[in-house]
Amino acid sequence: MRAGALLSLLFCLVAVTQGAEILLNPEFDGCDIDGKPTSWTGSLASFSFSTYSYLFLNSPPGDKCFDYLYSNPGLNTVSQTITIPTTGNYDFSALVACFVNNPLVTCEYTLTINGQNFPLTGATNVPGADPSIFLPVTALGITLPAGTYDLVITSVYVAEDSTSVYIASASLMPAGGGSGDPHMVGFQGQVFDYIGEAGQVINLVTDPELQVNALLNLQKVGVNSFMPGPVMMEMAFVTRGHTVVINAGGYQKEETAFVTVDGVSLPVGQSFLDGILSVTFTAVNTNSQLLGLTGNDHIVAQADVKLEGLYEFRVFMTENGKDHLHHTKWVTNFPRRFLDFNASLVDLDRRPHGVLGRTAA
Repeated sequence: MRAGALLSLLFCLVAVTQGAEILLNPEFDGCDIDGKPTSWTGSLASFSFSTYSYLFLNSPPGDKCFDYLYSNPGLNTVSQTITIPTTGNYDFSALVACFVNNPLVTCEYTLTINGQNFPLTGATNVPGADPSIFLPVTALGITLPAGTYDLVITSVYVAEDSTSVYIASASLMPAGGGSGDPHMVGFQGQVFDYIGEAGQVINLVTDPELQVNALLNLQKVGVNSFMPGPVMMEMAFVTRGHTVVINAGGYQKEETAFVTVDGVSLPVGQSFLDGILSVTFTAVNTNSQLLGLTGNDHIVAQADVKLEGLYEFRVFMTENGKDHLHHTKWVTNFPRRFLDFNASLVDLDRRPHGVLGRTAA
């Protein structure tokens, strides 16, 4: 990265505001014995961790409460009505525990929003133990239009007298990411703009396991004229063993978007997998708003870059300039191509650096 780009990190972030947690009482505060935490409904009772710490190997957050989903065989639910202020992509996470003195018994958790199921990573076959441990479960990159919804967390477990299911926290936050020229959303929902220059490389994430950089440039509208406001044209992901490059395409119509892994082109519809790294390149051809993105752009493809258990990125390749109805005929002399992306921090204990990374702290 150029020295000027490094210096620009000191003043390029403007209008930083903290993003709003969607859920009310995400830490289930309320430690009265058998008292239900406010804002949540369902089969819950709240207990003080200081009184029942012997049940667990680790402590939940907040005011050191945990909440007990009644041990009725089968389904037990906790829910609340949520309001999504703007269409976008959201990350859900929760801390759960399965207490049982039979190691063969496991618990399972599900998430539904307005009846639609969203698979929870880490929520199947949660091991029972005595003492138990709070473990994270997540559903990342949930696309939700603005509106009001019923969010329901359900626990399922084998009927056994000594089985108890607990939940210590739940969160629904805007997914991190960047769009346009570029407008950023941090890992904790912070909203800010990055004011950069054409040709500048910005460091988004620096971590011992991953570095993510983006190249800014201008969209061409004439032989010698460009749209104001640099956008992300290329992103590079560097892991301990591989380098992934995602390019939005060039100024010429035939210079379409592409993905490379270690310098080798990854064909559309194909995936690359090595250890914890996976890369998938998929044709999309749809409007950006249907993918939870802002603006009214045409997304031609997306690339998913995942480091299992650490980070998940979804990069969208935008291509404007064709007719809005069929997207088959060029109506501009130069394509207007750029990248948007969503990013999720899977390991919530990580503290990376970089323009996006430092929002995790």
